[in-house]
Amino acid sequence: MDNNIKQIKQRGVLSAGSLLFQSGFSAMLGFAAFFILTLKSNLYLLGIYNTVLAMMAFFNYFSSLGLAAAIIQKKEVDEKDLNTAFIIQTTLSLLVIIVGFFLTNYLFVVYKDLPRSAVYLYWSLLFSFFFLSLKTIPSVLLEKKIQIYKVVLVQLIENLVFYSIVIIMSLMNMDIFSLVVAVVARSLVGVIAIYIMNPWSPKLIFSKSSAKSLLSYGVPFQGNSFLALVKDDLMIIYLGAVIGFEKLSIVTFAKKYAEFSIRLIMDNINRVAFPVFSQFQNDKTLLKKSIEKILFYEALFIFPIIIGSVFIFDNFLKIMPGYYAKWQIALISFYFFSFSALFVSLYSPLINLFNAIGKVKLTLVIMVTLTALNWIFIPPLIKLFGFQGISIAFFIISLSFIFVFIKAKSTVDFSLKNAFGAPVISAIAMTLYLIVVKLWISKVVVNNILLTSLAIVGSASVYFLVIYRIKGRALFDEIKSLINTQRR
Repeated sequence: MDNNIKQIKQRGVLSAGSLLFQSGFSAMLGFAAFFILTLKSNLYLLGIYNTVLAMMAFFNYFSSLGLAAAIIQKKEVDEKDLNTAFIIQTTLSLLVIIVGFFLTNYLFVVYKDLPRSAVYLYWSLLFSFFFLSLKTIPSVLLEKKIQIYKVVLVQLIENLVFYSIVIIMSLMNMDIFSLVVAVVARSLVGVIAIYIMNPWSPKLIFSKSSAKSLLSYGVPFQGNSFLALVKDDLMIIYLGAVIGFEKLSIVTFAKKYAEFSIRLIMDNINRVAFPVFSQFQNDKTLLKKSIEKILFYEALFIFPIIIGSVFIFDNFLKIMPGYYAKWQIALISFYFFSFSALFVSLYSPLINLFNAIGKVKLTLVIMVTLTALNWIFIPPLIKLFGFQGISIAFFIISLSFIFVFIKAKSTVDFSLKNAFGAPVISAIAMTLYLIVVKLWISKVVVNNILLTSLAIVGSASVYFLVIYRIKGRALFDEIKSLINTQRR
């Protein structure tokens, strides 16, 4: 028994570490591919790709029915369950693909500016959708054995293949066909890799009782992700039709750059937040300290990233010849998306807090409210401000962080001063330095690369020197304490 527990712990640590590495590596590789696409491709390509991915997520939602979650949740799973799930998912996937092919011509009715070549990307994603369904059972079996690191390795291989092809073919000016080849290659490599990691042979076995048992859990579970589907993917599908793909590409460009730098920090801190809050949910003193620490470390890194990017982003665009001329139209949206991302990052750990202490209904109310606000604000603001209205809407909606903080404070009386005091003061000092660089030093230093370097190095130095002056040795003690908390 002890050996089993030890083995589970070892696999859990290995899986967590591999997941962290994969997310970081894939994010950097994805950013490189995104940059090359924005540099070499036509303006409409980002919008088309974003819309087609949203469509695939929509198709996937209605074809999976939560079967993977149902199998993972089930204590004892036999061949009958696995093959029944495989048959259901494969059948539904084939039906979705057939419907998808029949909808091909309808796409050109809904999306007026869709180039004919985009149909190949759409078909390639339908093709990959079938292979995605073939991966479900082997992936689930690995997760049940807590060998998630193998699933992560497959994802790493897929991303390496996908982004490498996108980068190479984009540099060859293959435009949309770089994505077509990358999508097909990723799906084929992914299926082969997952079956090597966990060989499994489907059989023609179907059980009504197994189907009923799996669907009775899977369908309600799938319903939990419906809000995310409506809030994000359905909105992208709608925007592609309303503002056109060129403008959607501009919005995608601004949003991606605004959020990329903070996603790794925010996502990984949130992974820590939920188990930490859950562990201390019955001890209000420790829970209060945990909230303050999580918020502090998130603010510590996100504040300088957001402030720095707002002041320096236009200089970055000017480094590559022609890049600024192509994408300067996205600057206003970038600024609004940046501040929106800042406010969202502030309240995201508090959503984990509500979940950790059992206030799941409150989380649901917040998510329903945010989804409703998206659809209330975005359409009218598009009419008022054009595509820029999307980022303005995101900024307005993100101000709801105030209400999340009020609710969290009434639940656990944590100190805003302890959480944000030092980062806010340091951020003000950093902002003043960047204003000096922007208004005065830029008139003396005309070389853009040198000016950008001065802004980055100088502002980072100012920020962390002020942090050190305020926190001193206590900062290192807190980092050590946080690491020890995670290990426990």
